[in-house]
Amino acid sequence: MYVKRHKVRKGGRSYVYLRLVEAYRDEGGKVRHRLVATLGREDQLKASGQLEQLAASFARLDPPAAGTRRLVGPLLLVAHYLYRLGLVKLVDALVPVRGRALLTQGEVIAVLAASRLCSPSPLYDIAGWASSAAVGELLGVPAMLLNDDRLGRALEALAPVAEKVRGELMLAAIGGFPAVADASRLHLDLTAVRFAGAYEDSALVAKGWAADRSFGRQVKALQAATPAGVSVYFRPHKGSASELAAFTAAIEALAAALPPGLVIVADSGLGYLENLCAADAKNVQFVAPLRADTGWAARFDADAGPLGGLAALATLDYVSYRERRLPPARRTTWKGLLRPFPVTSKDGTRHDLRAAYIWSSEEAATVAAARDRALATAEAALTRIRNGLGGRHYKTRKQVDARVAQILTGQAAGLLTVRTGTRAGRPVITWARDQDAIAAASRLDGLYALATNLPDHNGQSPLTAADVLKTYKDQWIVEQRHRDLKHTLKVRPIFLHNDDRIAALIAVIGIALLIFGLIEAELRAALGPGTPLPAILPEGRAAIPTARAALTAFDGLCATYTPDGGLILDRLTPTQRMILACLDIPLPWPEKPC
Repeated sequence: MYVKRHKVRKGGRSYVYLRLVEAYRDEGGKVRHRLVATLGREDQLKASGQLEQLAASFARLDPPAAGTRRLVGPLLLVAHYLYRLGLVKLVDALVPVRGRALLTQGEVIAVLAASRLCSPSPLYDIAGWASSAAVGELLGVPAMLLNDDRLGRALEALAPVAEKVRGELMLAAIGGFPAVADASRLHLDLTAVRFAGAYEDSALVAKGWAADRSFGRQVKALQAATPAGVSVYFRPHKGSASELAAFTAAIEALAAALPPGLVIVADSGLGYLENLCAADAKNVQFVAPLRADTGWAARFDADAGPLGGLAALATLDYVSYRERRLPPARRTTWKGLLRPFPVTSKDGTRHDLRAAYIWSSEEAATVAAARDRALATAEAALTRIRNGLGGRHYKTRKQVDARVAQILTGQAAGLLTVRTGTRAGRPVITWARDQDAIAAASRLDGLYALATNLPDHNGQSPLTAADVLKTYKDQWIVEQRHRDLKHTLKVRPIFLHNDDRIAALIAVIGIALLIFGLIEAELRAALGPGTPLPAILPEGRAAIPTARAALTAFDGLCATYTPDGGLILDRLTPTQRMILACLDIPLPWPEKPC
């Protein structure tokens, strides 16, 4: 059966009709053809989109010619996790398709999530990638249906239920994957996803500050990851939104979805007293660094001053992962002290928090070096003023004072004594370091405070400053996922038309990050803690596997169509076999024989 173009002339014009024709043999064995149906005029079918739908329906039924190759690559892993999470069924249940659609919303969202992991690039030409990859074979989605309009409609359909999908997938990951079954502790962090375009009327895209102190058009996204490195929650916020609103919304959603006893670990964005009181009121436990304006330094002086100040801090048994191979003499020294830190919220409720005062020799050296650089920079600027006195920029004392006020800011403020005056009608300037002020500023170098409401261990052994520090130091896990988002998944740049599509794309990115973390967590759990995987790196070296390395290990793997319409996989490498065995992923097709 095939489609035949049939030309007809009417009223002096030519039209092309598409006919469905069937070939058969008559009683004498000769090949004959008979008309099965007239599909319609070719131009009208193209304009209405019906031609594309007809072609796609045939694509689902008829296999390509023998010898056709499809790129399987990391899609072999990703498709397995999409099925285990039940993404297509979940989205289709929340957003059912209308009419005679040949592609469901869940199928489109699954393809978008897969493209983030298998072909990370800006959201462009998904159909081109899908046509060469085994998307139809592994996900059951014809590439020709994945045009930009269809992708956009799927994103708009997902937007209203994105939070529901986010929550259901989090519960599915926790309930269905032993490697992330323990979600009693989550690490939260905000990141900025930059956008290109005007977005003048957007409620999501706005200019704001990012963590790297750059200012641009962005959407903020809050991520929550388990200690195993699985991102179970990824939610968008307006680019100019405060950290307070983002953390409050996340804590409320997570506390409502997860069992009691949730522990939140976050950076200083959570370290406002009102944030901590709100979390404590919801019975959410936390560890977060206190901000300077909370007055923790004065509390430390009041609590530890009578005990000797920094001398009252006990040495902690803690070694960071990156320093484990260093000799003890070269490792950072950690000291700490756990003290009560009661706080009264605005409604008058008392919250019995605790503060772990932590001192780090590395942090102390870093802060001291930064202050010395600031002083050297300020003195160099003052020297330039002195060399230019009487010139066009510094003719008067007023001009000199204005420039000095600009210089004595930041870390150099209050640490230099500068005197200006006039001699013989010409401005003069002298300066000196205020050693008393420098000593006062350096008194608490290397010290910071971690606020917590964690209880003692099972009501028996007391909580220690080392316990709080070790919990907080796992914060690098969620920060690593932010790097994976922007570098490995290459989410930028982004060009989208409306807020619904933006919100839905953030949800798709969250799905991709969830699968990314699940691959890494399950692979490491199967191998055992700290166990390297042989030949996982491109140069053939063994290493503790990452999701990026596991996905990269399948680059170039293809499948070929056989004359009987089946598929046969290229021969797997030993590393690929080991990854599939660790993740318990069966092969969808047989391999080529040796």
